[in-house]
Amino acid sequence: MKATRFSPRFPWAVAVLAAVLAGCGTVRVAPPPEVPVRPEAAERAEQAGEYVLAAREYSRLAHAAQPPQKQHFQLRAADALIKAGQAREARDIVQGVKVAGLDSSFAARRLILLARILASEGAHEKAIRQLDEAARTRNLDPNLIAEIHRVRAQQELALNNPIGAVRNLVQRESYIVGKEAIAENQVDLWKILSALSRSRLAAERDLARDPALSGWIDLALAASENAGSPSRLATAIARWRQEYPKHPAGEPLLALIATPAPGFAARIDRIALLLPLTSSYALAAQAVRDGLLAMDAANSDPEKPKVKVYDTGADPAKAAEAYNTAVQEGAQVVIGPLGREAVDSVIRSTQIAVPTLLLSHTDEEAAAKSKILFQFGLPPEQEARQSAERAYLDGHRQAALFYPKNAWGERLAAAFTAQWQRLGGLVVATQAYQEDQNDYSESIKQMLNIEQSIARKDLLERKLGVKIPFEANHARRRQDVDFIFLAADAKRGRLIKPQLNFYQAARVPVYATSHIYTGKDDPVNDTDLDGVLFADMPWMLVGDGKIQELRARLQGNWPHARSDLDRLYALGMDSYAILPHLNRIGADSGARFNGVTSGLSLDRNGRLHRHLLWAQFRKGVPRLIDTSLSSRGQFQIESASGG
Repeated sequence: MKATRFSPRFPWAVAVLAAVLAGCGTVRVAPPPEVPVRPEAAERAEQAGEYVLAAREYSRLAHAAQPPQKQHFQLRAADALIKAGQAREARDIVQGVKVAGLDSSFAARRLILLARILASEGAHEKAIRQLDEAARTRNLDPNLIAEIHRVRAQQELALNNPIGAVRNLVQRESYIVGKEAIAENQVDLWKILSALSRSRLAAERDLARDPALSGWIDLALAASENAGSPSRLATAIARWRQEYPKHPAGEPLLALIATPAPGFAARIDRIALLLPLTSSYALAAQAVRDGLLAMDAANSDPEKPKVKVYDTGADPAKAAEAYNTAVQEGAQVVIGPLGREAVDSVIRSTQIAVPTLLLSHTDEEAAAKSKILFQFGLPPEQEARQSAERAYLDGHRQAALFYPKNAWGERLAAAFTAQWQRLGGLVVATQAYQEDQNDYSESIKQMLNIEQSIARKDLLERKLGVKIPFEANHARRRQDVDFIFLAADAKRGRLIKPQLNFYQAARVPVYATSHIYTGKDDPVNDTDLDGVLFADMPWMLVGDGKIQELRARLQGNWPHARSDLDRLYALGMDSYAILPHLNRIGADSGARFNGVTSGLSLDRNGRLHRHLLWAQFRKGVPRLIDTSLSSRGQFQIESASGG
């Protein structure tokens, strides 16, 4: 930023002043020294789900390597970014990979990655064309052929062609080796088939011509028609085996079908929804309920599960009782309870007997150990961590934090700082502010070191014995801040951003969480937020396409649309929509379910992670930064496996 010019009556004094004030900014902190990077560091980060960090490590390796290793690491970096939901950055890397003159496998890998990027943007037909081109590569390694079939299966699912997906997984089995890999492929295949209704299976059976596919569909029909009776199911499987003696279905899968583990069966008949409907959180609970029941009402499947709502009341400790009652009354899946205290009560006091989707995140150790326990919520810490990743990918390395002095602000600051430092960024300034005030100038001046500049001016005046024309907003701010992470709601943000502009930080990028946006377009008031970048869910940011259709069809005249409660309505929608897919996305660390809350992935501890869209306020209206992501279909699975 250019220094502000003055036109004073004392040019000789100002010459001295300029020299002195030029030193008011903090000396730029040098970035950490480059440390030699080894492949193991990137692989560990990837295995831990730290995909942006993994991409950074692979990019460092690529920078130091020679072809063909260079291209190998570039493609690995792009693969990690796709898993992180950063399609734009992944595309930049893939398009820059030079494969001419290299082994043909590099060109095929590049095409597969491009297909996955297109899939993340909702362009599934284009993705299939890229995969078809990759499949035409001569002398292709069997592992890459297997990956082509796997990614194509995901595209077929997204295009509502589950049998096409099954057909690709059947073909994939011919190119994979090892009993474990084959068993995993068959489990993936079975999860697709077992999620289909009996009527859909019967219709597909009449059309099937391939003996292997016919056998799989007949097995799914037998399992569906005899579910709930172990003896009848065992007899049906034995009869099926006699009819298909050479079918590739392995004994481990048949045993799993005969005696399914908890949470394995994709068919659900009864759902219990636990919410504090008679409590101080009643409005939030009602929003979740309304979103979930709207999705249920829109489900035209005659075999859809029945939903029963249980009120957990005002005392979070009572949530465990409601959970036990729901299970005793036959619930096969429980959604809820809502809220951290109620969730902790269930974890501590109850045996988790059926697949359970908690509507909050918990740190209870028992939750991470259960294979049928999942955690879904809107924790602000996730948004703070994504802000750190977004800023890092945008090229920033030195951050300032401005957050309210309360528990919420401290949680966001801690989450942001931890993720930022893992990525290798530096925090050069942190400043808390008092929320219950309208003037944040003192806190802002401290963060930007404006007070030091003013103090130097006062000292200079005393030494020179003259009054130097000077305004506070002319003071030189510190120059080592690349961007500011702002933790604030819309009300405070509208006051803070203009004051940042006043103190020469107008061109410093500001990143925020969804709390900065009320959910309702308000250009008159939100003009004060111009320039702020923030992450939010598609339900709040996308006003056309599938989202618009869903709003018109499901929400109607819901009284809290376009408010903070609307995010909880979306939480209810996705809680219902994702149930049949939890096992499938859990089996692939890079797979993502495209809901209305975001792209959802599942970590090894059963936590659902939201991959939000990014927008920027321009003329008081949020504008999507990557508009390609707004066109992707909702309630679809996309795979990010590969590499």
